[in-house]
Amino acid sequence: MPLSISNSEVAENRTRAASRGPMNAGRGIAALLGGLVLIFLGLEVSSPVILSHLSHTERRIAIELKAAQKLRPVTSDGRPTVLFVGNSLLLEGVQTDALHTELASQYDVSRFAVEQTHYLDWYFGLRKLLQEGSRPSVIVLSLATDQLASHWTMGEAFAHRQMSTHDFPLVVRETNLDRTMASSYVLAHWSKWLADKGFIRQCVMILTVPKFRDLAARIADHGPHVNDPKELVAAAQARLPQLAELSREYGVRIVLLIPPTLHEDQSSEIQQVGERAGILVWVLSPPGEFPRDYFMDGFHLNMHGAGIFTTRLSQELRTMQNIQANCKGCDQKPERDPGNSLRMRPAVQVQQGSH
Repeated sequence: MPLSISNSEVAENRTRAASRGPMNAGRGIAALLGGLVLIFLGLEVSSPVILSHLSHTERRIAIELKAAQKLRPVTSDGRPTVLFVGNSLLLEGVQTDALHTELASQYDVSRFAVEQTHYLDWYFGLRKLLQEGSRPSVIVLSLATDQLASHWTMGEAFAHRQMSTHDFPLVVRETNLDRTMASSYVLAHWSKWLADKGFIRQCVMILTVPKFRDLAARIADHGPHVNDPKELVAAAQARLPQLAELSREYGVRIVLLIPPTLHEDQSSEIQQVGERAGILVWVLSPPGEFPRDYFMDGFHLNMHGAGIFTTRLSQELRTMQNIQANCKGCDQKPERDPGNSLRMRPAVQVQQGSH
């Protein structure tokens, strides 16, 4: 016998279904958002663990950063501390272990290097390091002249590791960030996952793609991104006074070390700019002095070239006299020229040996 349903029962069922619909949708959205939050928290917690297992480079950077943050002007036995900072040119071009051994009786030498970094990474990175209380007697910043003039940063990784919240407005201005990128910098500053996701992706590629490192090395762009001589010198005129001001503010001597290069890089002109700004600029190998067979790729020094350059660097450090926590001239005030560009009175120069 066919079942019969009254119109009133059908209407009642429809009313119940309609009343349940919005509630189910709301619960679904809440569940979805909750799931996304759990996923993000999981990524945030697991990101450091994943990266520490996948990347020797990230482990090294973390160890060097922690050591740099604890530096004081002198060690317990009275030796001044010297911190080298820079990118892969520092890693490949300066044999830190040899330098540490050669200068052990005179200085305590340490290093904090982050690959693919440029001037803005390190200007703000040094500001953050010093704001947090690090106080080496000397900071040696190793950058090629085109990297000194560069407007690049490491993006979200820079925002997390080398940008302080206090400097965020200045970072936006110096790097010309749009609102989207500025927002990503803010989020990455607080999020380890957002800062590390690019490195994790790279590590996965290394593990899954045969000879990915060799391929990356071949296609990497090591050429100068700024090669106009006037632009290189103009950048030095704007940026070396910034380093001089930072040096005075925190009582830390800052030295710019320009690595060897095969081509003219205006390093001699930039050295003169440094003299006027009160910043030592070391050019231990004039452009073109080192032959091509001293380089791995025309840009980074090989072991032989690095050995020679490290010996020169050791000799240069030995000639520095009277390194103290408060560098001479650090109490001088900045002047401004009529054009309102920042100019510094030259600080008293330490003695330099011959190159």
